[in-house]
Amino acid sequence: MNQRLTLPYPPPLSACFSNVPGKGRVPTVRYRTWTEEALWSIKAQKPVKFNGEVSIYVALVAPDKRARDAGNCDKAVMDILVKAGVIIDDSNKYVRRVTYEWVSAGNPCTVLINEFEGAAA
Repeated sequence: MNQRLTLPYPPPLSACFSNVPGKGRVPTVRYRTWTEEALWSIKAQKPVKFNGEVSIYVALVAPDKRARDAGNCDKAVMDILVKAGVIIDDSNKYVRRVTYEWVSAGNPCTVLINEFEGAAA
């Protein structure tokens, strides 16, 4: 079983949370807005739900020419897959492999999820 999802370009981790006195770390407006848009996008794609171990591939199209770190997008991508119910959890118990790749064209963020098939040869 596999699933292909397209998402808006994810915010970097540094833009997801802010420290608020008396409340601790809270989601930023930017992150909440992205989460809502991403959830609607996923819902419209009628995703397959995975109940076991998965392998995830994420293709990103940079929104501009600045140097970027794909790993900074990991939190938003993995959390939205859990929140949408596509995967049970983003811990190592379920997400066994994650690969990020920068691509030159296409959707801002494409996520391919497959049932995990074991170690790479």
